[in-house]
Amino acid sequence: MNYSLERVSEPDIEPVTLVEMKRHLRCQEGVEVQDDDITGLIVAAREWVENYTGRALIDQTWCLTVGDIGEGAVQRILLRRSPVIALTKVSSVDAAGVETELTLTDYAVREAGSKWPWFFNAGSETWNPRTLRIEFRAGFVDRSGSPPEDVNLVPVRFKKAMLLWAEALYDRDQFMMELLLKVAEEVIKPERADLQLA
Repeated sequence: MNYSLERVSEPDIEPVTLVEMKRHLRCQEGVEVQDDDITGLIVAAREWVENYTGRALIDQTWCLTVGDIGEGAVQRILLRRSPVIALTKVSSVDAAGVETELTLTDYAVREAGSKWPWFFNAGSETWNPRTLRIEFRAGFVDRSGSPPEDVNLVPVRFKKAMLLWAEALYDRDQFMMELLLKVAEEVIKPERADLQLA
């Protein structure tokens, strides 16, 4: 089997606000000239944390494509991003490249809140696709409700790693940059899911 994982939709908010990041970076109060650059650092820091850990911080949609599935070989598939909020679409692709959307109720996710959620066929249909596409929402914060959940549900460890990572790239000398990047990695390392995704 081979895998590819692609983000389909981005989060609509960030775990760390511009005000929080500016306070951490000790920016001069009232100065807004660097706001766009700092906002970019916030996004990059979140993406670094998510890529390093295999976790999603804020509600976002992912598509996992699993190819070269051998007949009867698959019992379950590791989703490679967590925590899982919901399955949104499951499709099979046959040898001719024809995609067929499958009934969601025939499939389920187990251990959705863990580092290693997995997907499986919960129905009675024979599961024999050449390629399977699984679209799902993941994140500590579910933005689909009314009112949507806020960033307070993102564990502090993730936010702290974001702040340190951004500080390392914010106008620091080489020594401080390396030190801060190492500390950011140490802070977040316990949350890492070793997914070995190529």
